Amino acid sequence: MDRRQALQTLLASYGLASAGCAPTRGSSAAGGLRVMTVDGWINASDLGVTLAHEHVFADLRPAAEQAAQSLTVDLDEAVQVLLPHLQQVAAQGCRSLVECTATNLGRHPRLIQRLSRASGLHMLTVTGGYAAAGRRFVPPYLAEQSAGQLAARWTREWTTGIDGTEIRPGLIKIGVDEGPLEGLELKLLQAALQTHAETGLTIACHIGSWTEKHTESGRSAMQQLGAIRQAGVSPSAWIWVHAQHEGDLRHHVSIARQGGWISFDDFRVERLARYVELLQTMRSEGLLHRVLVSQDAGWYTAGQPRGGTIAPYDPLFTSLLPALRAAGFGDADINTLLVTNPAQAFAVRVRTT
Repeated sequence: MDRRQALQTLLASYGLASAGCAPTRGSSAAGGLRVMTVDGWINASDLGVTLAHEHVFADLRPAAEQAAQSLTVDLDEAVQVLLPHLQQVAAQGCRSLVECTATNLGRHPRLIQRLSRASGLHMLTVTGGYAAAGRRFVPPYLAEQSAGQLAARWTREWTTGIDGTEIRPGLIKIGVDEGPLEGLELKLLQAALQTHAETGLTIACHIGSWTEKHTESGRSAMQQLGAIRQAGVSPSAWIWVHAQHEGDLRHHVSIARQGGWISFDDFRVERLARYVELLQTMRSEGLLHRVLVSQDAGWYTAGQPRGGTIAPYDPLFTSLLPALRAAGFGDADINTLLVTNPAQAFAVRVRTT
């Protein structure tokens, strides 16, 4: 029994596996690990400097409103608005951007692909489902379908492309609020684990509400990681998204030591001191190699004139990196955060314990 078959057996023992999913295609190459972008495979080493959690477009209306009235997106206008922001970070050395807009928050793979080609940046898009923010974005199918059905749906996007395109997802994005891992939240994790077993895609999990102060996200992350390990999946297949909201740094250290990815991904200039502190802690613990850093920026928003206010992608380069260098971070540390870690985190391969 090979590693993939062993993982399927473990998943089945926890009620996570289903029959009929397409097999993983090309999870590695002779030259090393590979990543799936909106324009196809690239070598993971070719990602270069990577923003690991950003957005270009979103529809932030509740699911019922989205279903009642679809909004026509002026792609030419969206490109006109967003492209200068992307070109700006490309000029500062950025080479790749992970577009993390969830499937039910307006994911737009055609726009992502168009912007990728226009900017010269490699870009990734997602599969999965999102139930955070009090579940107001949850469409009926996400609530009604079983974990196996959701996994089959997400795996089809990997094997055949998204919404009739040739574009394939580069990661699995799920979202849950804080609290016990049960009901819909548990189902989403089960579906993500099964999809990982079939595709080798990394699972990125948003934990926490949009509007309330995050006080239990660390405990929720620990519970989720425990379920992942119990299913026989390596913590290295999982990213704790928005980990910066957790105030108890012991959770970050514990999860990183177990092999999970810690994503500090909502950087703004006013949070500079906090981010330097977080990254200094992880470096002092010898865990910088388990950290991703990004900004959760962009957000051309459907229904708003010219997409509303666009959060720029460059403060990480113009503010955070100089502050880190002033705090003693060297070239090797910066390379670990922005080049080595994203290449490892998003490389497609099935990971077992």
